[in-house]
Amino acid sequence: MARKAQPRPSIRDVAALAGVSYQTVSRVINEPQRVRPATAQRVNEAIAELGYRPSKAARSLVTRDSMTIGVVAYHGELYGPHQMTLAIDEGARARGYATATVTVRDDSDESLAEAREHLLGLGVDGVVIIAWTSAMLELARTFAAELPTCVIAEGQVPPGIARAHSDHFSGAHQATSALRAAGRRRIAHLSGPVEWLEARTRIEGWKAAAGAACGPLVEAGWGVRGGYLGVDRILEADDSVDAIFASNDQVAVGALRRLQELGLDVPGRVALVGYDDLDIAPYLRVPLASVRQPFAEVGSAAAELLFEVVEGGEPGSRTLPALYVPRASAGIPAAG
Repeated sequence: MARKAQPRPSIRDVAALAGVSYQTVSRVINEPQRVRPATAQRVNEAIAELGYRPSKAARSLVTRDSMTIGVVAYHGELYGPHQMTLAIDEGARARGYATATVTVRDDSDESLAEAREHLLGLGVDGVVIIAWTSAMLELARTFAAELPTCVIAEGQVPPGIARAHSDHFSGAHQATSALRAAGRRRIAHLSGPVEWLEARTRIEGWKAAAGAACGPLVEAGWGVRGGYLGVDRILEADDSVDAIFASNDQVAVGALRRLQELGLDVPGRVALVGYDDLDIAPYLRVPLASVRQPFAEVGSAAAELLFEVVEGGEPGSRTLPALYVPRASAGIPAAG
């Protein structure tokens, strides 16, 4: 016969053991500064002895907080947004909060209005938005009029909004500079979707570093197929291209496959660099040089910045460094 589950200790059980009223226990949990230290110690000892866990719902009634933050994220299989969302959730839980995540497939007015109404209806205490387009930044602006708000975004952020992001300009600049240092004279770029803010910033970094070696720009998106098809478009535009900077590692994988099919040696004939530095990068047939993004660190920073605003602080900003990781696909730097 299965053992009957023991009832969870209640706030009244704690009060009885500590010899105080249940209202005093509630104050110790929610407003400890209003309770005498000796009384608070007695209550906390009773809580520990009984293994009492305060109800988040009960606490929200007292503090008028939902103890929940909202997250607006991209609905898709992209590695980076997923890792950032996980880090935001971990940061919230470390502070005793839950997260309510809404994923949107696009940045249409309808999708964003639905996401906004859903989170406001839940009464969230703040929101983090992974803002990949200007429309997402506008969504952040509307949230900020009512709630503490933080974005993970490139570009100009509206006033009153905290921001965390990776240094995409530097990352692209490092990758392109490495290709130039390897003696490459014509460097093409397979870019992400040009409406994405981070894709635009990487384009700027590529152009700045490539200078006279700037080759064709082909929009490939974020997927393997885009990289595969993009190689032919690059070579049709300029068959003298001897290096490709890809928008991410998936695009680079597609490009690598197509270059090999065409009999173009990597890195002998065409050097190749990706972005994100996924776990697979060192294990490809030609180990892939890439730019490492601090996805988890960006998500954690976004959570930290949001809670600073929730607690009454001014909106802050934090830029996390990207790091170029050299591997065989980029070729060997030219001597001298």
